Amino acid sequence: MSTEERKQKTPKEVMNALRTARQPQVRAATAAAKEQRQVIRKITEQLQQGPGTVPEIAQAVGLEPDQVLWYVAALKKYGQVLEADKAGAYFRYRLAEPAPATA
Repeated sequence: MSTEERKQKTPKEVMNALRTARQPQVRAATAAAKEQRQVIRKITEQLQQGPGTVPEIAQAVGLEPDQVLWYVAALKKYGQVLEADKAGAYFRYRLAEPAPATA
């Protein structure tokens, strides 16, 4: 949309045109976020059953180990997953204990 076209349209029309033009990107981002939440849910459900290594978790949730490692690293960064003992060359990961509620 050129500057001249914008001058002829009301701000509401410009916003509607922008929303329409960006709809595919918004849909793609929404779908990616939904997929990430599903993967995180699968990994945390698996870890609720007990600690596991990245290859064990990957096999249980049906993903490649490199993808699981990426998610586990992010969950560890934000304190949701902790390193447990070491199993051979791999660390086992477990869910962090939830923080106690303060009254």
